[in-house]
Amino acid sequence: MTDTLLTILGLVVYIPFIVQLAHTKWDKSRWTHQLMQLMLLLQWSSIMHGPAVMYICIGLLMVAFILHVIIARPSFRWAPFLIVAISYVAWFAVSLLWSAAPQKGLQFLVDNGLPLIGFALMASVLRISKDEMINLMRNCCYVALIFFGVAFITWNVSCAELHILPWHWPLFEKSFFNDVHGYKWIFRFLGGINGYTHHAYNLLPMCAVISIAIWLRKEGAVKAWFWWLLWIGLTFTTLLCQSRMILLFCAVIVAAYLIALLPTLCTRIIGSALILCLATIIAISKKSMLQTFTEDPIRVTLYEHTWRYIHAKPLLGSGAGALNPVEICHTNGELYWPYIGYIPPEMAVADWPFKAHMLPHNQWLADWAHGGIVAFAISIALYLCLAEQCIRKKRYGETVFLLIIIVFSFFEPMLYIGKGLYLFGILSTCLNALEPVTCQTNRADSVVSDRPTHA
Repeated sequence: MTDTLLTILGLVVYIPFIVQLAHTKWDKSRWTHQLMQLMLLLQWSSIMHGPAVMYICIGLLMVAFILHVIIARPSFRWAPFLIVAISYVAWFAVSLLWSAAPQKGLQFLVDNGLPLIGFALMASVLRISKDEMINLMRNCCYVALIFFGVAFITWNVSCAELHILPWHWPLFEKSFFNDVHGYKWIFRFLGGINGYTHHAYNLLPMCAVISIAIWLRKEGAVKAWFWWLLWIGLTFTTLLCQSRMILLFCAVIVAAYLIALLPTLCTRIIGSALILCLATIIAISKKSMLQTFTEDPIRVTLYEHTWRYIHAKPLLGSGAGALNPVEICHTNGELYWPYIGYIPPEMAVADWPFKAHMLPHNQWLADWAHGGIVAFAISIALYLCLAEQCIRKKRYGETVFLLIIIVFSFFEPMLYIGKGLYLFGILSTCLNALEPVTCQTNRADSVVSDRPTHA
C-alpha cells in the first residue's frame, strides 16, 4: 500500500508540464512548433521519472514530430549526428548476418536503434530559439526540484517503516535494510521497492539539468539560490543513495559552476588551475581511501572476460543481439560466468534471456564486443558529434555534462540502457536544434552577465 501511494505521489514531477500546457497561448501559424516544445518538456520529465512513462512519451513525441513535419514543412539539414546515428544502427543491422541470436538482434534495433534515429531526425529538423530553450530547461529545473522533494519524502517514510532515525542513515557505505539495497528505499516512488530504482541512471538526468542550469544562471534565467538548492538536492540524494560515481559528478558540477561565474578568461584559467591542484592534493592524501572507494570486483571481472572476447573476435564481434555470457564463455573456452554459475557447452546463445547480465560496464567495450571494431569507431563518433556542437555553439553547460557522460560511459553501457539512451538522444536533439544565430555568448574576457553574479 505504501509503495502504491508513493508511486502516485511521484506523478507530481509532471506538474511543470501541466502548468506549461495550461499557460500555452496557441498560435494557428506555429501550433505544431509549440506542441513540439511541450512534448520535449514531457520527454525530459519522463526521463527524470520512470522508464514505463518514458517509452509512452517517446511515442507522443514522434507523433508530434510527424505532425510538425507534415504541416509546418520545416527545412531539413543533414546534421553529422544524424549521419553517424544512421551508420551506427545500419552496421548493427548488417551484423545480423553473423549473429547467433538474430531475433534478439532485431529487438535491439527496435528498442535502441529506432529511438536514436528518431532523436537524430528531430535534431536535423527542429529549430529552437534561445528564449524557448531557456523556458524548456527552466521547467526541467522545476521537475528536478520536485524529484528531490519526493525523494526526501520517500526517504522519511522509509525511515519510519524501518524504524531508523534519519540521522542514523549511512551516507558513505553501501547498506542493506531488510536485505534490500538502501537506494531502493529512496526511489520507491518510481514503481515501488522493486520498481526502477537504479541510483546512477535515476540521478544522471538530474546531473544533465543542473549542468545546463549553469547556462541559465549566466543568462540570469534562474537565481543563485535556486541553482544552489538544485545542487544541494542532488548531493543530498546522492549521499542517501550512496552512489560514488554521482558524488564525483556533484563535485565536477559545482567546480564548473564556480569557474563559469568568474568574470574573465584569465581568472577562469587561474580558477581551473587552483581547483585542479586542490583535487590532486586531496586525491594524493586520500589515495588509500579512494582505492577502496572505487573497488568494484564485478566490473573488473566483466572487463577481463570482455577483453578476452574482443581479442578473439576483434573485427566483427558477436553480432546484434548475441552478446551474452553464453557467447562469451563459448568463445573464451569458459564454463563459468561470474555471479551466474555454470554455463554448459551445449547451451545455445539464443537461449539466454535478452538484456540479462550480458554487458561489460563500459560503453565502448560493449560496442566493440557486440559489433566489432566498426561499431566501436562509430560509437566514439557519436560522442564526437556532441562535442563538436558544444564547441562550435559554445555551450558551456552541455560541455560540462558531456564530460560527465564520457566518464560515466567508462563505467556503464549508457546507450544500451533506456534512460541513458533517451537522455543522450534528447540532449543531442536540443543541442543540435538550438538556432546558431542565438548561440553567441559573451566574450571570454568580459563579464558573463550584466547582472550581479552571486555564487
